[in-house]
Amino acid sequence: MDLQPKQFPIRQNSGIYVVLNTDDVVHSVSGLSATGGVIRNNKGEWILGYNCCLGKCFAATVELWGLLDGLFIIQKQGYNKEVQQVLASEETWSLTYVPRETNRVADALTKMALSSVYSLRIFEVPPIRIKEILQEDNFVDNSLINHPM
Repeated sequence: MDLQPKQFPIRQNSGIYVVLNTDDVVHSVSGLSATGGVIRNNKGEWILGYNCCLGKCFAATVELWGLLDGLFIIQKQGYNKEVQQVLASEETWSLTYVPRETNRVADALTKMALSSVYSLRIFEVPPIRIKEILQEDNFVDNSLINHPM
């Protein structure tokens, strides 16, 4: 069962920002769950990708781990102040539904994790099968579109 993909823009005062796209999956047969995501700049260019197989756990747990891992990675990339601002004031952030067809990179990274070990993997360079998707991908900044959850 694929869970709803999400997008989290983290803006800096300069107008430059990063976008965190996450996706989660719970395999219908094995019950294994995984999370993954991609961090892009405001032009849609790859910064980092990540994924993690979480074993068997509840869907809500998978959703939270995906967000937590993504925010942790963004913080480690030097966006610490922006992450703290977003987390400190609930009224200034929102979860945005992103249609699966505009979240193919995060979806593919997540599904790759189902066949991996139970640890967080960070990709500074996109894996080959992700590069293929990136070449076909038309990045859409969905932070400008309001999708109700």
